[in-house]
Amino acid sequence: MQKAAVQDRPAIALTVNGERRSLHARTPRELLAELELEGEFFAIAVNRRVITRTRWSEAVLRDGDSVEIVTPRQGG
Repeated sequence: MQKAAVQDRPAIALTVNGERRSLHARTPRELLAELELEGEFFAIAVNRRVITRTRWSEAVLRDGDSVEIVTPRQGG
């Protein structure tokens, strides 16, 4: 879906990485685009349930959901 079409929807309240935000995205993939996060190197959980990358375009985000987006890090 194009960014302009997403922006035409009413915003919903999502908590993203602990921060309450008003956003237009309805799927994890749209959320990544709206937040201008590029690539596939993320793990996404909605309401503490991991969403597999294959479902990023299918899983539905709802008003009040809590979303965690994390990236892997190397450590030592």
